[in-house]
Amino acid sequence: MTSGKIFISYRREDSSGESGRLKDKLEQVFGQENIFYDVETLEAGINFDQSISKALNESKILLAMIGPHWLKVTDEKGNPRIHNEGDWVKKEISLALSRNIRVIPILVNGAKMPEASELPEELQELSLKHAQELSSSRWNYDVGELVKVLEKIIPARITEKAKSPQPILPKPQPKSWWAKNYLWVLGGVIGLFILLALIPSQEEPYYDPYSLEEDSTATDQPEEPIEENPEISTNGNLGTNSSVDPRVTNPDGNEIYNSLTFEAQVPDFEGKWWLYENGIRSGFFQIEQNGAEFSFGYYLFNVPVGSGKGHFENGYLVSDSFLMNDSPGTYGFSFFTQDDGTNWIGQTFANQQVSEAYLVKN
Repeated sequence: MTSGKIFISYRREDSSGESGRLKDKLEQVFGQENIFYDVETLEAGINFDQSISKALNESKILLAMIGPHWLKVTDEKGNPRIHNEGDWVKKEISLALSRNIRVIPILVNGAKMPEASELPEELQELSLKHAQELSSSRWNYDVGELVKVLEKIIPARITEKAKSPQPILPKPQPKSWWAKNYLWVLGGVIGLFILLALIPSQEEPYYDPYSLEEDSTATDQPEEPIEENPEISTNGNLGTNSSVDPRVTNPDGNEIYNSLTFEAQVPDFEGKWWLYENGIRSGFFQIEQNGAEFSFGYYLFNVPVGSGKGHFENGYLVSDSFLMNDSPGTYGFSFFTQDDGTNWIGQTFANQQVSEAYLVKN
């Protein structure tokens, strides 16, 4: 008797990576106990035929994962395995069709639906089913559409989502008055110091005390003119041979240095970064850094599927352009760091869909 499980049928040689990735997402929505994924849920002591039959008895839906090599996988004699009586994929799908279990073909990696003439008689009904496509470039969106279909048949598990802080997207900040005018202020201060250095000092002239004593004691001698000190100029200013040096107003200039502001350092974020969206690893970025600017490639299963450019500003790593090779649309990301580039948390954008995301250094 069916109780509401989802059975995933796939070939390891054809779509094991995509099947495992889909399983992880469905377990988050419907619960691990409601997903049957062959060897992971095979009970000990029960042979494979009995396990498949038992799992299908508890299932309402079978997802037939079909990749580009689904029909091309052969046995040791070179015959297509799908026509063998002992082929497990053939057994799973034919048994589900015979029990009126909802069978949904899932096309991955650009696969096409097989024609009825390419299938054994027990599976020809499969060619009439409406298929759901999962593209690597828009994986999260396509899986979300599939989940909507499945939720109409099997209710999703109710879980209370933990509240997580929403990163604030960076906004261009206007430059401060000081950042715009500090060169003018610095030039004015230096000019003021030059003017102060050029103004002559107004100190009192210096007279020799010995010459004054001689004049006061020699009353009986005719008054003689007092010789001027050759080191004192006629206008009372110090001459070139004066032992008194001009006072330097500001030898260190610390107030200018302390008033200057410095730009924040750019962290090192070059290299390979794994992308996790909604807690699931989606692919990785290969980033090449040039100061605060960078370019990147986006990879899925070590295959380049996108590229773009971006910049770092005020703690945020933001894409300026992001193009996907086989899926035109609007894509981008924004990540924020509080520990000099060790951890990055933020969001990704795929057309109008926003996903919580973070980066992990390889």
